[in-house]
Amino acid sequence: MQNLLDIIGKNTALIISFLIVLSFIQFIFIIVINSRFLKLNRTYKKMIKTLEKGDVFDIFSKIATENEEIKDKLDKLHIDLNGLDREVKTAIKKVGIVRYNAFSDVGSDLSFSIALLDSNDNGIVLSGIYGRNETATFAKPIERGQSKYPLSAEEVQAIERAKRKAL
Repeated sequence: MQNLLDIIGKNTALIISFLIVLSFIQFIFIIVINSRFLKLNRTYKKMIKTLEKGDVFDIFSKIATENEEIKDKLDKLHIDLNGLDREVKTAIKKVGIVRYNAFSDVGSDLSFSIALLDSNDNGIVLSGIYGRNETATFAKPIERGQSKYPLSAEEVQAIERAKRKAL
């Protein structure tokens, strides 16, 4: 027993320091717990005031009604979004253009082929052939990157350019 008292006597300053630090940590915990309690108490008081204004069942009924309205709006938005998604898939997203000189006796690259494709490579290819005395314009449907009509090399090139890039 005397040994224990001697150890305590020799380390009194260390023990007191440890107890001060421990007390400080407890004080911090008390402050944190107190602040959480005050926040919870404020929330509780707000809830009690709300409940005093009406019947609990009326409040829950109102919440359920609002929840149903939100669900209906969300369902409508989902339907609208699906419609927009279908519409966007068929919108023109890819454009490819090739300018060229169709006839050697006509200067500049005044002839052209333009491919206008959607995300599934469906669309049209437009070609304008410029000659010295006349100009001709052709349109050919494109399905999955191919046409059932014969395509010129420039039209094929315009389609390939369109496939590689999207607007």
